Amino acid sequence: MKNFRIKFLMLRWRLIKIIRQYGVNFKIDLNIPSAFVTGSVGKTTTCRMLAAILTENGQIVALSTTQGIYIGKETIRIGDSSNCTHAYRLLIDKRAQTGVFEMARGGLIEQGIAFDGCDVAAVLNVYDNHLGLQGINTRKEMAHVKSAVAKSARKMVVLNADDSLCLAMRDQIAASSTCLVSMLPDNPEIIDHMRTGEFAVFLDNKKEPVINMCKGSELIGAIPAIEIPDSYDGLFRPALFNAMFAAALAYGMGVKFNVIRNAFRNFHSNEETNPGRMNFHKHLPFKVLITWADGAKALDELVYFIREMNFPGEKYLMFCSMGNRPDRFIKDMGKSVAGIFTHYICYDHDDLRGRPPLEAAQLLGEGLIENGVKREGITIASSRRNGLEIALNKPSINDLLVVCTFASDAVRKEVLLKGK
Repeated sequence: MKNFRIKFLMLRWRLIKIIRQYGVNFKIDLNIPSAFVTGSVGKTTTCRMLAAILTENGQIVALSTTQGIYIGKETIRIGDSSNCTHAYRLLIDKRAQTGVFEMARGGLIEQGIAFDGCDVAAVLNVYDNHLGLQGINTRKEMAHVKSAVAKSARKMVVLNADDSLCLAMRDQIAASSTCLVSMLPDNPEIIDHMRTGEFAVFLDNKKEPVINMCKGSELIGAIPAIEIPDSYDGLFRPALFNAMFAAALAYGMGVKFNVIRNAFRNFHSNEETNPGRMNFHKHLPFKVLITWADGAKALDELVYFIREMNFPGEKYLMFCSMGNRPDRFIKDMGKSVAGIFTHYICYDHDDLRGRPPLEAAQLLGEGLIENGVKREGITIASSRRNGLEIALNKPSINDLLVVCTFASDAVRKEVLLKGK
C-alpha cells in the first residue's frame, strides 16, 4: 500500500510538471517546516550541517542534495537530487518532520520552484562556475536565477553580505526577516543591518576565529572555530562560512542557540555525514584527502588550508574539471594550485559534458604550465581510474595525496582497496 501511494503521488508530480511546462504556475503546498539553499559553492555542506542541527533538535529530516535524498538516517537515492522533483519525493514520505532542500542552478532553470514557499532560504554566493550554460552568460543573470530561492522564503532570508549580487536580492524578498552573513566583522553592510535591529552572523578574527550570532546589538551566542571540528580550528574557512549559514537558517526555523552549538561539536565531515567533502583517509602510510572543488575559488581555499595545516612530507594533487566550463575557467583552476604540490595528475571527469577526451585535463595542465609548473611535474591521465592508479603510487610515508573528484564514491572504493 505504501509503494502504491508513493507511485500515485509521483504520477501526480509528473502531471504537475507537464502543467507547469505549459506556463501554468501551479504551486504545491509545503506541509512541513522547510529550508531552501542555493549558491555556486557550499550548498551541499550547508544543507548537511543544517540537517545535523535539526536532527540534534529531535526532528526527522528530509534532505535532498547533489549527493542524494535521505529521510533521517535512511538513504533513499544516491546521485544528484538538487531539484523540486526529489524534494517532492521526500515530502510525500509521512516520516518527514522538516525539510532541507538544495536548489541547484540546473533544477531552477529547468523546473523553477514548484512549491508555494518555504520557511527560510539562503543564497550563499554567485560565482562564474556555470556561465555559458542554458542561456546564462553573466553573473547578474545567474543571480536572477538564484533569486527565486530568496523570494520563496516566508520567515527569513539569509544572504551573503560579502557578495554584492546576493545583497541586491534584498529588494526582491517578501520574508519577514533578513539575516546577513559575513566573513568580515567590519563589513559596513553588517554594521548598518544590525543598527536596524536585524539578525546577522559574522566571523570575528580578532584572536581566534569565532562565529557571532547577533540580533541588533544583542549577542545571541558565539561559537569558537575550535568547537567546529569540520573547520580544523578555523583553518578550513569554507566550513566556517557554511556553518554561519546553517546556524542562521536553523535559528530562523526556531532552533535554540545551544542546540546549534552542540550540533556543530558533533558534526564531522566524513564519508557518512558528508561524502566527498573533506574526507580524510588515514589507513595508508600516507594521508589521502578526497574532496570536491569546482573552480578556482574552491581550490584557493583548499590551498590555504593545506598551507596552514603544514602537512609534513610531499604533497600530490589529482584533480579534474567539469567539461562544460569555459577554457579560461579550467585554466584558472590550474593557476590556483600551481607551485603548491610536488606533482599534479590531471584527468577528465567521467562525464565529458561535450568536450573531446583529455581536452579538459590538458587545459588544467596548460593552466599549471602558464603559472610556472614544469611539464615533468604534470601527468595527464587517460581516465579517472588511470589517474588514481598513478596517484596512489606516488606518495611515501607521511606524504599527502589530495584527490579532487566529482565521483567520490568510486574514488573512495579504490582508495580503500589500496589499503588491503
